[in-house]
Amino acid sequence: MTVAKDILSATADAVLDNAVRVDIEVLRPVWWERWSIKFGWLPGKRTYNIKPATLGTMIRISKLLLEIEIESLTTNTGALDANYKLYDQHGEHLTQVVAIAIQNSTDLPDKKLVRFLQNNLTGKELFSITQVVVKQLDVLSFMSTIISIRGVSLLNPGGTIASGGPSAD
Repeated sequence: MTVAKDILSATADAVLDNAVRVDIEVLRPVWWERWSIKFGWLPGKRTYNIKPATLGTMIRISKLLLEIEIESLTTNTGALDANYKLYDQHGEHLTQVVAIAIQNSTDLPDKKLVRFLQNNLTGKELFSITQVVVKQLDVLSFMSTIISIRGVSLLNPGGTIASGGPSAD
């Protein structure tokens, strides 16, 4: 499948609340993994299922994403220099986000998983997996919940409702 079809398929799975399967090829195996892959004892790729994110996972990922600032893109540095700076400053954050989404639990991401992702994800794979993660976060439903709850405030009956306008009373 092409990357575009993979993304569309992953989007459909996210809408249906299905786990999205992600395969990551082992690009940098250690010596014993290399032998195990060669003899067929270990697969040459690892498969992970990214399920729709729980609220706790959404909060942990959001905290990491808030740390990412792309102000280097607004300076007069060249595109390549800005890209290198972003890799250096935020590469760890992106692999943490993917690892948190894969684990989807209250635990911190496993250091072995983070190291595996850093050593084996290509830029293209990181992009497609990140798009799956964004779909599994389902930000639209979360925002709709916030807007709905804001309109039902019992503490401020004369205040504004979700639409921002005054109540019809």
